[in-house]
Amino acid sequence: MPDAAPGSWREFCDPSADGTIAGFPLAGLWTSDGRHEHSSSSLTITCTSGAIGKCARLGYKPWREVGGESLWDYHQACVRAIRADYGGDGTGHTRNGTLVDIFDRLRIQPPEPDPLGPALEFEAAWGVDGAACVRRTRIPELLSLAELTSRYPRLADRTGENCSEAARRPDLEPLVTSGLEE
Repeated sequence: MPDAAPGSWREFCDPSADGTIAGFPLAGLWTSDGRHEHSSSSLTITCTSGAIGKCARLGYKPWREVGGESLWDYHQACVRAIRADYGGDGTGHTRNGTLVDIFDRLRIQPPEPDPLGPALEFEAAWGVDGAACVRRTRIPELLSLAELTSRYPRLADRTGENCSEAARRPDLEPLVTSGLEE
């Protein structure tokens, strides 16, 4: 794409964590509140370094199915989790380079810890509309639990001790779960 200097060009995408600099088309369009909408006449070019591309690379390919279940909603939930979009309003609460472990009930990304990686602590359970419950915020300096519940009242009784990996409430039915460095 053209750079600010006349006659010069730069990469459209930033490098991903593994150094890949690539973009690819994804059917549908993204709204300002971070929702992926179906569209047969629109597509998005996404970079492998962004949340949308990262989630496809993690295996949440919205055009696929696993066991007869569409991955469209799993991809949406993954994007919310990667961005720490707790309220499902398109507002992210994270920083580039933050280690996040994503896993799900279909075992596209299994919840098994990496024996070579750091111990991870449960953060939140995620659905298409943001966090279903939040054990702890990813970066408390950006958003504390008190600020989270003030900003997103629907999460008020679904934070801290009320949200645990082992005792998720059945009515929450999260699609993906995230863990963080301790």
